[in-house]
Amino acid sequence: MRIDKYLWCVRVFKTRTVATDACKKEEVLLNGQVPKPSQKVSVGDTVKVKKAPIWRTYKVLNVIDKRVGASLVEGNIEDITPEEELSKLQEYIDEKKFYLR
Repeated sequence: MRIDKYLWCVRVFKTRTVATDACKKEEVLLNGQVPKPSQKVSVGDTVKVKKAPIWRTYKVLNVIDKRVGASLVEGNIEDITPEEELSKLQEYIDEKKFYLR
């Protein structure tokens, strides 16, 4: 399955167009390489996605044919984002909250 379609199917991106644009803008890495939107994804691949301000890391558990409901996403992709990236995200959120007071 194409990387752009897969990221849309597992609800990483809201639309397939946004997923395609992210690939073109080099905001997606497939096994450490910048993929074309049409590059094939397979079980066991590692996908990194730039979701400002951090890079989210996912492991492909299952390649699916069509978009799945939110409750079924966990069986198809695993979020393996490192703790230090998640702590950066929390700091970013806390900083935004501070300035919104």
